[in-house]
Amino acid sequence: MVLETITIIWLVILAVTIILLFSLTKGWIVIYNKFQYWINRANRKFADIDVVMQQRVDMVSALAQIVKKYDIHEYKTLKEVIEARSRWSKDTDINKKVKDVGAIENNFFKLQAVFEKYPKLKAEALHKSFMGKGNLSRVESKLRKTRLAYNRVAQSYNQRVKTFPRNIVAFFHGFKQVPYVSLPNQENYNPKEIFED
Repeated sequence: MVLETITIIWLVILAVTIILLFSLTKGWIVIYNKFQYWINRANRKFADIDVVMQQRVDMVSALAQIVKKYDIHEYKTLKEVIEARSRWSKDTDINKKVKDVGAIENNFFKLQAVFEKYPKLKAEALHKSFMGKGNLSRVESKLRKTRLAYNRVAQSYNQRVKTFPRNIVAFFHGFKQVPYVSLPNQENYNPKEIFED
């Protein structure tokens, strides 16, 4: 009778332990899969920025060629443009590319200043084709929309990385926060609200 009672107690403890381990494992897998979902979503949204920024890089490069053609000695600006373009083309991780977005935008504004300084450049047909007919505003609008969409996804992902118990899973699997993309002269998305699913 005592042996049967001890056996039943051990079986109950074993069953509870198995159920608990199963629940923890299932929860861990669900959290891990959510992290994969959100990081993939962030990468997808950043790919949209990548497409628009490639348009911007091409614009900056073409504008730099116009400046070179007129033999204007703005070497520092041209050098920075060329360096930013080569960094963007390389296959780098999302954190590095987020930093490069700002550099490309700064170079774009520096080149615009060169065009303001030299009115003959401003009259150049290629410059007019880039800046006229809404081309610039379309690129700016696309860039703003893609940046805001990325930052919203990044905010949701980052919130998951920071909250308990998800932060334990994030730590063990190496999920780290992703940076926000902010651009000069554009409104920046400041996460005030947590978007939970």
